[in-house]
Amino acid sequence: QFEEYRRKTDEEYTSVMESFGFARAPMKILFTLFCFERPCTQKEICDDWFENKQTINSAAKKLLEGGYIDIAPSPDNFREKYLVLTEKGKFFAMRTVGKMMIAEKKAFARLSEKEQEDAVSISKKYYELLKEEFGKVKGENK
Repeated sequence: QFEEYRRKTDEEYTSVMESFGFARAPMKILFTLFCFERPCTQKEICDDWFENKQTINSAAKKLLEGGYIDIAPSPDNFREKYLVLTEKGKFFAMRTVGKMMIAEKKAFARLSEKEQEDAVSISKKYYELLKEEFGKVKGENK
């Protein structure tokens, strides 16, 4: 049952992202740049969303062509490039990602104080147990 609702939640995110006219990968880039409020490398975005480099690179090209992002060189590493929201990208992200974030906060606020505390507590405990179990799996693979 837990997996079913995790999947349904994921489907809701996909549905709302697609309602803005974008696939998941470009929206993930916009989401990250908007939330972090700073330029990010493609590697950071890949790591944040557990996406492969090719998917994020392809999505970044579409956003670049659409004028939503620019690419800036890193001052420290000539091989590293930063993705940066343009003014068009900031405006679009505010109208899309911003709305999603508000909806998330509103949904959470509709839980009672006890339900909010329980949700956080259970999520934390699940994370800790999952980390422990994955540690065992990684240990078996050595």
